[in-house]
Amino acid sequence: MTVAGWLARPRRQERKLSGAEVARRLELSARTGQRRLDKAAAYLQEVRQQQPRAHLRPVRS
Repeated sequence: MTVAGWLARPRRQERKLSGAEVARRLELSARTGQRRLDKAAAYLQEVRQQQPRAHLRPVRS
């Protein structure tokens, strides 16, 4: 599963996913884990912003 998948999955625990946890799961350094977490969070934010507009079609001038 990807980092974005871990973020998108509903959690039963109140604990947030941290860069250190991502690093532990992927066997990377803590800093690289934080970078991956930041990149995945930005990707999910972009996807969420685009979804409400998916039904709209482009307007040509």
